[in-house]
Amino acid sequence: MLRKTRICLAALCFVGITLLFVGIGRDWWGWLPRLQLLPATMRVISGATLGNVAVLLGILLLTLLLGRIYCSVLCPLGVFQDLVIWVRRTLGKRIKPLRKRFKFNKERKAVRYIVIGAFIGALVADIQLIVALLGPYSAYGRMVSSIVGKGAAPVVIAACVTAVVTVLCAWFWGRAYCNTICPVGTVLGSISRFSLLGIKVDKDKCVKCGACSRGCKASCIEEGTLRIDRSRCVDCFDCIDTCKAGALGFGRIPGQAGNDRKAGDDEKADAGRRAFLNTSAVLIAGAAAAGIARAQEMKVDGGLAPVVPKRALDRDPLLVPPGADSVKDFYRRCTACQLCVTACPNKVLRPSTDLEHLLQPCMGYEKGFCRPECTACSDICPAGAIKPVARDEKTLIRIGTAVVDAELCLAALGEAGCGNCERHCPTGAISMVKVDGKRRPVIAEEQCIGCGKCEYLCPARPVSAITVRGLEEHIRK
Repeated sequence: MLRKTRICLAALCFVGITLLFVGIGRDWWGWLPRLQLLPATMRVISGATLGNVAVLLGILLLTLLLGRIYCSVLCPLGVFQDLVIWVRRTLGKRIKPLRKRFKFNKERKAVRYIVIGAFIGALVADIQLIVALLGPYSAYGRMVSSIVGKGAAPVVIAACVTAVVTVLCAWFWGRAYCNTICPVGTVLGSISRFSLLGIKVDKDKCVKCGACSRGCKASCIEEGTLRIDRSRCVDCFDCIDTCKAGALGFGRIPGQAGNDRKAGDDEKADAGRRAFLNTSAVLIAGAAAAGIARAQEMKVDGGLAPVVPKRALDRDPLLVPPGADSVKDFYRRCTACQLCVTACPNKVLRPSTDLEHLLQPCMGYEKGFCRPECTACSDICPAGAIKPVARDEKTLIRIGTAVVDAELCLAALGEAGCGNCERHCPTGAISMVKVDGKRRPVIAEEQCIGCGKCEYLCPARPVSAITVRGLEEHIRK
């Protein structure tokens, strides 16, 4: 019953998140990404609100109560690996060489702590590429975005590497990726050592057949001693269904209640507590350092031309969506999950190919413009990189300023009576003024919000005569 319930919940979350990355069901499933641990942590670091803190504490308390249920239900990359394992098991029933039996493996502590150390270091030092590559939610998002054709070359390459690594790990070693490489798995594993509830063994019923150990995809049940490494157990409950003798169950751990303790258990518990406290201290210090750095930054802080595709511009400053507050804030908080890229109906957001912001989204108006009534990206962003913005509030936020290049403007050159930009500007920031006998656009900067409609509709090719230059800090009117 537990296993079936877990599978149903996992399927619901997995399908919902996958549909979001495909671009379907934002109104139905938009709340799911906000339950992801890394985006929730980024939201707390960038500016804690009661809701953000509640989500983060909820995940940690759930782990302290039940163990790593998050990894088997909420994490899309974890559920994806479960699907790979299920495919191999299903094929193995018919094809003998594909039959797979797992076995207990010792915890690779050195690898786990090196990876989590590198991850926290990158988080504190604002090396977002490492954070994006290691974050499981973002990694899965890139995989789906690449499949539906919304990823640039670097995103597709990163997605392919992630897919190959996770599929191979899951196919041959079960949840080895989650228990060795994944930083979220390491954090939750450190907490789950002390969970109140977990898999327990009734030694009076156990017939020592070893079926539970051979079927454990986390390789955390030691055959013979029946010791369970709770830091690696992902609460899949497969072992409970596998045990024909009914010796396995889920409940309060006997050792937690003061029973079934062996000589040396106290020393092991003390060592585990020390490891947990050390890990927690590092995590808290990392979050605090990132928060302090954030606080310090806030203080200082038509047929008129040949029809050819428009060329993407190297903008300086960069454009970032309304709700991002500033360029620095946006790229510091973004986990490169690609959800905003998928959600954007106007083709304004795309994955960056610039080394500094590789895999993270960038903004441009070559294929569309940021419609004043659209709030898709701010509604869906799980990490707080784009804060929620109301429709009536969006036109009051200046994200950039339009700039005219008279040498490219068809009207200024006297080649055509264009005026496209003036006619379509939603805020009335553009006027056509006669200069040397020729009409040319003039920008009222205080009215321009940087939506890019003028740039997108400009007939000049391959570069628009009117382009939008981003603002480092957004201005609210």
